[in-house]
Amino acid sequence: MCSAPGMNTWPTRVGAVLQMLDPALGPRPIIDRLWQEAAGWRTIGGIWLQCRPGHLSPSGTFLAGEPPTDADEIAALATASTAPIMTDGLPVVARQVRDGNVPIAVLMISHTGAEDAAAFLVDALARWCMDRLRLQLEVSELTEENYQLREALTPPPREHDIVTVSGVMNALIQAAGRAAGSSATVLIHGETGTGKELLAKLIHSHSPRAHKPLVAINAGALSPTLIESELFGHVRGAFTGAEQSRKGVFEIADGGTLFLDEVAELTPEAQVRLLRVLQERTVTRVGDHVAVPIDVRIICATHRDLAADVAAGRFREDLYYRLNVVSLSVPPLRNRPEDVPLLISHFLQKHNRANYKNVDIVPPHVQAMLSAYPWPGNVRELENCVQKAVVLAPGKVFIEELVPPTIRSHAPSSADATPITIIVEQAPLIPLRQALERYAEGASADLNDLQRETERILIAWALDRERGVKLRAAKRLGINRVTLDRKLADYDIHVKRGKGVVPAGAIDED
Repeated sequence: MCSAPGMNTWPTRVGAVLQMLDPALGPRPIIDRLWQEAAGWRTIGGIWLQCRPGHLSPSGTFLAGEPPTDADEIAALATASTAPIMTDGLPVVARQVRDGNVPIAVLMISHTGAEDAAAFLVDALARWCMDRLRLQLEVSELTEENYQLREALTPPPREHDIVTVSGVMNALIQAAGRAAGSSATVLIHGETGTGKELLAKLIHSHSPRAHKPLVAINAGALSPTLIESELFGHVRGAFTGAEQSRKGVFEIADGGTLFLDEVAELTPEAQVRLLRVLQERTVTRVGDHVAVPIDVRIICATHRDLAADVAAGRFREDLYYRLNVVSLSVPPLRNRPEDVPLLISHFLQKHNRANYKNVDIVPPHVQAMLSAYPWPGNVRELENCVQKAVVLAPGKVFIEELVPPTIRSHAPSSADATPITIIVEQAPLIPLRQALERYAEGASADLNDLQRETERILIAWALDRERGVKLRAAKRLGINRVTLDRKLADYDIHVKRGKGVVPAGAIDED
């Protein structure tokens, strides 16, 4: 080994080099630090580090000094042991860093006859790679634990209470789920009783604000004199009867979501103040001049045609466009009659449990009667009908006499009086059976293919629901994290924390 100026400098700098290798720093600053040190030895030609995707973060190739000629070809020769490699240019010391049997990085240091110095740098960087990987795993585990602790401290949000097999409703639910991840204002249209508040709860429970309050207020139920006080609060003495200061719903919902039902009923004065809140993100209590900053996601709902109200001058146009960022329309029950049998089963189960009854036999002519009715009161009217039947039924049968006359008048002319039994507990299996039958008719009934496709769909569904948090997705699926990782590799499913399943080019696995 030939001698060179500064060649014996590196043994005296071992401690300084090791202190530079902070695993909290990423590859780029670490390489830059080492090069500033090694460049003074005058024996190191360059430093080359390649971090494999899915392991060290950030991934990619990082270099300092002169990169080795044909670096990729030389890197392919690296083994798990630090070893010299002869090249057409400067000699190289290389190593493939592994976690168990899994390669996570490749290191190469070129040198001018200083193999010991290069080998020391390779070993030091390999140690940094393993420390970096352990730190990343600890951070990931702490993040998972933080999610679980937050879930334990706050009631877990329900999936949603919308019972449906309708394609239109399922598309609406998917759109609401996509809107949930943003902070955009949502305007929900729909007739009375269609479930607009349930949709608002779904959006809140699947949003980053789920651990904060969802505050609901019906503007149509408030008198014009109280609307502003309820929304924005008031200070003591602001009006007769205001004996103490009081927060409005905007301040109560700070950090969370405000569901403003029947927004079309707001007075013109309240509309002006709501517009200012949306623009300034502050509220001023009635009788006060101090603006209070707020962070609230607003979801509005109405059964009226707001565009028509704007044209008629009953609703402010500028406020309408502020509210109508994401527009969702809930179809009436008469437009999705396929949901009626499922809703009957759902409400039978709900009110049987609440009233200690066991009404689970619905004659076909009664079910046909209920399906034929247009339900102007929508789901709420159907629930009231089922609740009445459960409360007043003398036995297990949903008898025709308990159906209101207005509904009986829509009964089909040809009615089959043979009773059938609805197994309430199996209601969730109805859409599954129908979907499997359609799949078997359109594809095949091969159980192996069906199992793979079913696993792929359910795994992607769980990861999307848990926003890419694998530990929670595995728990939802009833498997462990290792099994989930194996299946992700088998099915080539790529995951990103905070989002869920993503295309292969967007992976950033935890």
